[in-house]
Amino acid sequence: MEKSRNELCTDRFDFTFSLCSSDSTEIWLIYMTHRFTEEAESFLPKSTFVEANRAAYSQAGFIGKGMRNGFLTLVLMIPGLCAKRGVVDIAEAKNFPKDLKRILFVSWGSCFVFLSH
Repeated sequence: MEKSRNELCTDRFDFTFSLCSSDSTEIWLIYMTHRFTEEAESFLPKSTFVEANRAAYSQAGFIGKGMRNGFLTLVLMIPGLCAKRGVVDIAEAKNFPKDLKRILFVSWGSCFVFLSH
């Protein structure tokens, strides 16, 4: 079955939008990881996972920094569970700057949305 001209244009627009969204998301995620990882870790000095992650991933270069940033974001998403396991100090997680937390959540969330298909 042949597609109409309108359907072809719509498909092309969807592909272009998807490609631009995923490219800009990747670029932003690279910048965000480079710019905010150490700053975010500095707000959690009593949390055991920060030092453990630095030791484990410091030799892995930029990929290691991305792993540290992603794990830090995950810990901030579920601080209660992480505090029960002794990973994060719950007071530090609650006092984490809201603007920085928003940057981390939105960045990794958009990565999941645009790059998971």
